[in-house]
Amino acid sequence: MIAASALAITVTGIGWLRPEWPAFGAAGLNPAVMHAAYQVAAVDFIDPSTGWVVGVFGSRDYAVLHTTDGGRSWSRQLAATGSPHAQFIKFFDNAVGVFGLIGSRPVLFRTNDGGRTWTSLPALDAESSVLSWSFVDSDYGWMLVRRGGNSVPSPALLYRTEDGGRTWTDLGPPVPLPDQAFAVHFSYLTTGWLASVGTGAYAYKTDDFGKTWSRVPLPAPHGGWPRTGQFFVAVQPTSGGGAVASVVSFPPIKGRTGIGATIRGFPPLTVWAFDGGRPHTYTYATVIDQVVGGPFAQEQAPNQTPLSTVDNGTNWVAIAPPSTSGAIGYFDAFNWWWIGSGLWSSSADGGLTWTHPRGVGAIEPIQGSLQVLDRAHAWFAGSRGSSPVLERTADGGVHWRQVALPPV
Repeated sequence: MIAASALAITVTGIGWLRPEWPAFGAAGLNPAVMHAAYQVAAVDFIDPSTGWVVGVFGSRDYAVLHTTDGGRSWSRQLAATGSPHAQFIKFFDNAVGVFGLIGSRPVLFRTNDGGRTWTSLPALDAESSVLSWSFVDSDYGWMLVRRGGNSVPSPALLYRTEDGGRTWTDLGPPVPLPDQAFAVHFSYLTTGWLASVGTGAYAYKTDDFGKTWSRVPLPAPHGGWPRTGQFFVAVQPTSGGGAVASVVSFPPIKGRTGIGATIRGFPPLTVWAFDGGRPHTYTYATVIDQVVGGPFAQEQAPNQTPLSTVDNGTNWVAIAPPSTSGAIGYFDAFNWWWIGSGLWSSSADGGLTWTHPRGVGAIEPIQGSLQVLDRAHAWFAGSRGSSPVLERTADGGVHWRQVALPPV
């Protein structure tokens, strides 16, 4: 018993000191004795073989897993306990990457050796909360922050780094009150878009590194936009001059009638409304939801209008994906993929028209997890029962192979 205890202590110590080592005998573990189940919260691949996955446990712990051989083997690189926050991860090559939490104090983790070691880079103070991170390369990044807690009336502030997160410059609030900003996405050093809430159907865009933001009007659907209420407008770059937008409108609340809602947060799209006399909080999925903590609500946002542009927002067209469920990915401004419920479809005109969905035998993806690397290769996350898995293709979506994720 003493020898067994000593061995257990030694193995546990090695696991903590060297988390990058693969789990002992992981491939042969009995499912009944596997470690706690987890969900995929983020997927980031830089090529068909090299990628990182963030797993979130029911205990709110999280772990970063890494593969260099297309998912045949995995190593654990970073882990923390008791963190109820969403995650952001972005690698720029096989060595340099960043990892941050959303909804917590601004702290960015940075690695220069592929994730074997990480450096903590705290920013601002404990009274600040990160709404969004965005990086275009290993040096230039943006951080959207709310100071003094998460009260909705306080404006979000935008910060920019030019040295990989070591120092930050305060750019002030990107939008004027009563509008609110919830997320930031940059496609170039100069060009960025916001996810915001306002009184009209307009997006916010910058062309000067985030210093100033201007409203971009969006074309109305058949019947026009509602005249009153709140509009949630989220824009996410695809590639080059391309971008996709989701516009969701909610009428103003009318007493306790159950009509109308007030937008409170994103992601997921969270609204507050009355349900026949008492307030309720509802969460919805949008066409551009990212994977930040597993699948959110299965219900799609009502009154949602998806739009696409290929010329940096000069012209927009309404799009209609093959289904409101599933996941959308893109490898340039024009070429998009959709996959859901074992079906696959593609678009060659920025989401305007789609090929007839065909069966590919893949599992249902987590919304926002489809990452299309090029015309042949793509990855997405899903689950097989209670076990998290990935699916990959190497022939343009014709065939998909399931990749098991290890117990952690």
